[in-house]
Amino acid sequence: MTQHKNVFPNEFQRKALELMNDLIPLSESVFFLMEPDMHHRGAVVYSRSTGIEKQYDTTYGKMDPLSPERFSHTDDRVVTLDSQMSPHILKQTIYYQEFMVPNNHRYVADMFFRHEGRIIAVLSMLREEAMGNYNGEELVLLRKLQPFLEYSLNAVYLPQRQQERSSITDKYGLTERELDVIELLLSGASNKEIAVDLGLGLATVKTHLHHIFQKVSVQSRSELVAKVLLDLQA
Repeated sequence: MTQHKNVFPNEFQRKALELMNDLIPLSESVFFLMEPDMHHRGAVVYSRSTGIEKQYDTTYGKMDPLSPERFSHTDDRVVTLDSQMSPHILKQTIYYQEFMVPNNHRYVADMFFRHEGRIIAVLSMLREEAMGNYNGEELVLLRKLQPFLEYSLNAVYLPQRQQERSSITDKYGLTERELDVIELLLSGASNKEIAVDLGLGLATVKTHLHHIFQKVSVQSRSELVAKVLLDLQA
């Protein structure tokens, strides 16, 4: 995973993923925000490619036994894949055969975060087959951590994130899509990764960057990153 200091605006998500990987063995993990229509937004990944998230969101998410939509009317905080579907049935599904197996996933534990009852974010923790399933002690630990992370998400992170996005948008007259491109750029993503993550063509990403350079009055990616980070620290 690419490491950057003062990454805009997803540092909380990155720190939460680092914490989880320090506390329990994981092969991969992702912390993503949820739109009201239950689509992913602002995904931050640990130890894997961002492209998998787009594949999940556009093709396989609806098949996932742990899809947030299935828990939108519950108060579940931490749920494992094997608690929702028996291994025998799971391994017969298209979701397992076409998505989980190619990406070397087997055991999954998802942590749901809510605001006024609506799921607004999910922290998904994944393990390879050889690592074994989550045990009772690990699940107790995750359920103890969830309220603190949910409070921090609602009280500090999301308000600050929206304020930062709004301040950059207002200052330079950026569109929401242009701001999405900047957000991924500052997280270290290449043009190709930005295209995959946002579901855009590579040429469209380059066009967005051209418009952003004009609006922000910079000539390069590095100059853009430096200027935006300076604005956020002001």
